[in-house]
Amino acid sequence: MITTEFLSQNEFNDYSVWLKMQDHETRRLYFGISANDYVIDSLIEKVLNKPDDHYVLVAKENNKWVGTIHIAVNGAQVEFGMIVHEEHRGQGIANLMLDEAITWARNRGYKELFMHCMSSNTATRHLCEKNGLATTNMLGDTEVNMNLTPPNIITLSKEAAFKQRNVFHMFLQNSQNLYQELYG
Repeated sequence: MITTEFLSQNEFNDYSVWLKMQDHETRRLYFGISANDYVIDSLIEKVLNKPDDHYVLVAKENNKWVGTIHIAVNGAQVEFGMIVHEEHRGQGIANLMLDEAITWARNRGYKELFMHCMSSNTATRHLCEKNGLATTNMLGDTEVNMNLTPPNIITLSKEAAFKQRNVFHMFLQNSQNLYQELYG
């Protein structure tokens, strides 16, 4: 069962730990460079210096992080940076997070979405194309730069459904845990 949640500002350091746990290739695809711990610490320092301009959506399976989207805000624009843990790729987690993040951004009135994708990151390029995000080739890399439509009853209902899904999955998980404790 996949659940999602946005981190509170005091949980941003957990995001740093998550990034540092990623393998070398995942870091390279995410940052666009071979990112060591110093690069991650620099990113987290920027996030902590302007926490109201950063949001992190986390996908979890049985309370274990399996994916993240970092949403950086610049005026009316949001930029997404996404990672799905290597063991969990190809299971629809990126699609789920992208849908939720776009809905979240629209419902808060952001006007434009930007994503950068290295040419070697075929999975993210495919995800963007599959979700109708128009991509532009920029010197071999791919960029998404699209206008977000204003919120409507569908996007507002969709966000409410995401929250209900998470509550339902947490209820199921807690029920299963209780059953295990009682009946082994």
